[in-house]
Amino acid sequence: MAYSVTLQKILIFLGIGVTIGAIIGFSAVYGFDQGGVVFILSMFLSILTVFATAMYAELYHIREAVNKQNKRDGL
Repeated sequence: MAYSVTLQKILIFLGIGVTIGAIIGFSAVYGFDQGGVVFILSMFLSILTVFATAMYAELYHIREAVNKQNKRDGL
């Protein structure tokens, strides 16, 4: 089954967020003796942070392309 580029990006970013959140969550649970809720919360916040960073990067690239287009057209 072939996935779209957008779905691939979402799955990649979700995987990155889960991985980072799991590392932070495991260190919080085992290293600092926190509860399991901290693990879930760190995974959730990590996923949101990764998605927000990806959206900012995409918007930045769009803005750069528009600025380049406007400079080329003389606007």
